Amino acid sequence: MLSDRISAALETMDVTISDVARAGGCTPSNLNRVKNGVRTPPPSSPTIRLLTEGFMRLAAERYMTGELMKLCGASLRDSKEDFRSKLIQWLYEDEPPYIRPYRKREPGSPGEDHPESLPAVEFSKRLDLLMKTAVISNRRLGRESGLDPSYISRLRRGERIPRYQSPYLTRICRILRDSVAAEGKLAELSGLTSIAPAELSDKDGADTLRRWLFGYGAVTGYMAADELMGTIASIDKLIHKAHAAASSEHDIERIIGEAEKSGGGTVFGNEEKYFGTGRLRTAVTRFLAEMIKNGEKELLLYSDQPMDWMEGDFRQVLTALMAELIKEDVKISALHSVNRSITELVFAVEWWMPLYLSGKIVSYYCMPSAGRRFSHTLFIRPGAACVAGTSVVGLESRTVYSYSTDSEVTALAEESFRSLLQNSGTLVGISDSGEETPEDDGYIQTDKVMVKVTPDQVMIRRTEPPYLMFTFTHPMIVSAFRAYMNSR
Repeated sequence: MLSDRISAALETMDVTISDVARAGGCTPSNLNRVKNGVRTPPPSSPTIRLLTEGFMRLAAERYMTGELMKLCGASLRDSKEDFRSKLIQWLYEDEPPYIRPYRKREPGSPGEDHPESLPAVEFSKRLDLLMKTAVISNRRLGRESGLDPSYISRLRRGERIPRYQSPYLTRICRILRDSVAAEGKLAELSGLTSIAPAELSDKDGADTLRRWLFGYGAVTGYMAADELMGTIASIDKLIHKAHAAASSEHDIERIIGEAEKSGGGTVFGNEEKYFGTGRLRTAVTRFLAEMIKNGEKELLLYSDQPMDWMEGDFRQVLTALMAELIKEDVKISALHSVNRSITELVFAVEWWMPLYLSGKIVSYYCMPSAGRRFSHTLFIRPGAACVAGTSVVGLESRTVYSYSTDSEVTALAEESFRSLLQNSGTLVGISDSGEETPEDDGYIQTDKVMVKVTPDQVMIRRTEPPYLMFTFTHPMIVSAFRAYMNSR
């Protein structure tokens, strides 16, 4: 069954075993023997480790992590190793996989239990929408791309599905993107695809459009929307858990005392330096503990680096400190980065949700897209101190984070944060919704919540106490819920 499972994964992701070998760092001939059933290595072997590494890297590069997770039964909440473990378990299961190549459904044919793959379903529909937006005919697109217009017509009707790697597909996407730009419709295309205009205009815009044509990432969006609704449906449990944790699990005086004993960083001039994310935890603990002791009343938070440094045992410490700040009526502004993946963005919302419910935290997202080269952290106690660090993406664990109490440095950090805030939108709005549920107002009922999606926002109402309305305007969240609704 291992050979069949590998073939199913290759088909789902539209890649070759050579692609997987290159991504995993091993020779294609080695994986070919496994794929063809010539040899069956044990699940714990280095070969299977490299095979799964290749699949997972390709999935991340192609925004298909959701598709691969769905195939093996993993969840967005799973760690990388849990994901790998479930992928290996699935590869070695005895039950044969369900493999269904794309075929055009005849008009009037009865529905089937298993829908076609998302790329197969989405491609023809999205290509048709894209060509209409670009105001380009089959004949013109065929002429400019070097293809027969009748072939373009078959693509548009769903009778043919090109391979993702096809060079002519890149040409088609570039021609369509340029035609849309020439028509002055980049904003319209952005609304259609939920891709930022700047990203469409970028040199990689055609490749981004190709991913959209295939629906890559749609399953990830579906799973993210489903998990976010599950979080809101269980708000009552989250509130109870947060209250229990705040009252019994943490001794805030002990945390503050340990922060004082831990000492500072390495002194350089008027600043102290903390090296790596491990020491960043020490800096942040001290930073928040001093704020509590000093009775300060405003906190500004921004970070676009991965959130894994906030996990593990440190999560309990950070949650306790934040809960104490809320108890002390501190005004907290948390600015989330727009360039996070939908998975990490939903994780961030879920992580902060118990704190959002206090009403003391206002969460924003920065609308201008951040770069892909550097990640930044900027935590500020206005007029008192700041923690700041910048690193190349992927090297956060080796970054130098500065802890400064210099008034000029802190004032400059605050000015930078306020500037970002001017170009930001509210990430999540929370309000009372009342017990009465709306009728015929575009809401769709799911378990314990009602959902309504408009072109620019998502509204989720709880149908059980506490009766709350959650409103999201972040483009990635809106896009994820649109994919969720379209698949129902």
